[in-house]
Amino acid sequence: MRSSIAACAVLLAGAFGFSGAASAQFYADKTVTMLVNYPAGGPSDIEARVVARFLGDHIPGKPTVIVKNMPGAGGLIATNYMGEIVPDDATQLAFFTWNPMTQLLSDPGLRVGYDKFQMVAGFEQPAIVYVRKDVAPGMEKPQDLLKAGSFKVGALAPNTHTTLRVGLALDLLGLDFEMVSGYRGLKDVETAVLQNEVQAAASSIAGYRGSIEPTMVKDGVVIPAFHFDVEDANGKLGPSPAFSEVPTFLQLYREKNGSDAMPSGEKWESLRLISSIMDSVYRTVFLPPKASSEAVADMRKAFEELQSDQAFVEAYTKTVGTPPGIVSGAQAEKVVRQLGTVDPAVSRFLAGYVQELSKN
Repeated sequence: MRSSIAACAVLLAGAFGFSGAASAQFYADKTVTMLVNYPAGGPSDIEARVVARFLGDHIPGKPTVIVKNMPGAGGLIATNYMGEIVPDDATQLAFFTWNPMTQLLSDPGLRVGYDKFQMVAGFEQPAIVYVRKDVAPGMEKPQDLLKAGSFKVGALAPNTHTTLRVGLALDLLGLDFEMVSGYRGLKDVETAVLQNEVQAAASSIAGYRGSIEPTMVKDGVVIPAFHFDVEDANGKLGPSPAFSEVPTFLQLYREKNGSDAMPSGEKWESLRLISSIMDSVYRTVFLPPKASSEAVADMRKAFEELQSDQAFVEAYTKTVGTPPGIVSGAQAEKVVRQLGTVDPAVSRFLAGYVQELSKN
C-alpha cells in the first residue's frame, strides 16, 4: 500500500509539481534579452536597465537578463519584430513604451495588435511637460506658460500618445505652438530642446528625473510647466504624488479660466481617454503571441516578486524618482481590451487631429 501511494505521489508530482523545475532547467545558463523599442539613454531604456539588473533573480533558473535596443518607427519596428520574427521560446521579453494610438487608429504600420501578445506586466508612469526659460516673455514659473508667445514642441511621430496628449493640452490652454514631430526617441527630443531647435517637450518621470532635471532644470535651461492629471480609484482627477511640486494641466487651465472651470468637447474627451489608458499602463512587458502558458506564468510571477524586492524598489526609486508601480499581467490585458470599446467617433476625431498636427 505504501509503495502504491508513493508511486501515485511521484506520478502526481510529475504531472503537477515539476513545472517550476522544468522552467528552471529551461532558463538555467540561458540569457533573456529584454527588448526596448526606443534608443539607449531615453526614459524606456533607463527604466529597463534597472529592471534587468534584478529580474533574473526572480525567474526560475536565474538566467542572465540583458537589454537590447531596437528603435524606429515610433516603436513599431520592435513591436512587429516581437510579433512576427521572435521565436516563441520565452528568451526574448518586450519592455516597451507602447503606443495604443496605433491600434486605436488602425495604423497599417502596426502589423500585430497588442491584444495578440502575452501580457506579463505593466508599469505606471506619470508624464510631464517642460519648457525653455527663454520662451518669450520669459518662463520663471509654470503659470508663465499661459502668457507664452509662439514656440515649437519637439515630439515623436504625430500619432504617438505623447504627441497627441501634449498637442491636445496646449490647444485646450489656447497656446500658440508648432508641433515638430519625427524625432527618433525622447533623448533626441531632449537634445533638440537643449540646442533650442524646439522649446518644449514632454517626458515620463523616468526621463525627467533621470536626465532632464539634473541637467537642463539644474542648469536653468528649462522649467517644468505642468504634468498630466491622474485619476484616483473613484475617477477623480488630481495631481500625481510623483510631481507634487509641479501643477497639473487642470490647475493651469483653471488659472486661466477660473477656479471652477472645466474643459469640454472632443479635445478634452480625447485627452482624458489617452491619459486614462497611459496612466494605467505606460510601459508594457510582454512575451510573443505563442509563448507557452508556463513561460507567461513564470514571468508574471517574477514581476510580482520584483515589486516586493526591497533592493529593486530602492534602486528603481533612486533612478526613476518614484517607487515602481507594477501592474499585473491580467490588469494590463484589461487595459489593452479597452481599445476595442472606444467610441468610433473619438477614433475619427483623433485621426483628424493627427492630420492637423502633421500639417504644422
